[in-house]
Amino acid sequence: MIIGDDFFEIAFQLEFMASGYSSPSGMFNFVINEKMIPGESVAVDLYVAISFLKDSVNSEVIESAPDIGNIILDELDFSEGAPEGIIWLDTGVAEISGRGYWFYLGFDQDEERLIFTTDAGKSYQEARYARGTVKKLIDSLPDSKDLEFIKRKEMIFLTDLKM
Repeated sequence: MIIGDDFFEIAFQLEFMASGYSSPSGMFNFVINEKMIPGESVAVDLYVAISFLKDSVNSEVIESAPDIGNIILDELDFSEGAPEGIIWLDTGVAEISGRGYWFYLGFDQDEERLIFTTDAGKSYQEARYARGTVKKLIDSLPDSKDLEFIKRKEMIFLTDLKM
């Protein structure tokens, strides 16, 4: 299942693959500029990844975040977590963050700055979107309890929303 209206720019890939755990598990990837991040593991606890991510961008957090402006990415210090004015997008320590994939959100006037690392902070990258894009996308994620695992034929598995 792809969530997003422009999956070439930014979206989520979400696949419910295992129902035998305490909560639905499967694949959870950010899709940023046509790249899947983290692009590994099929045993992510979807409840943790989705609920923690949604909690990260509640309206109170977004509204209180100051504008960081156009500060150069290399000038931001992430050595002790999110710098002032940057929101950490929590994906669950055991799920995605603990594997060295960290995501942050900052604001520059009418833009959102999605800042991320795929190597546990050795280097950072950024993608910019119209303000509200990332929050709207995260808010669009379904709750894990609403996911349905569908098996068709012997080897075809689909993720859908319960009706």
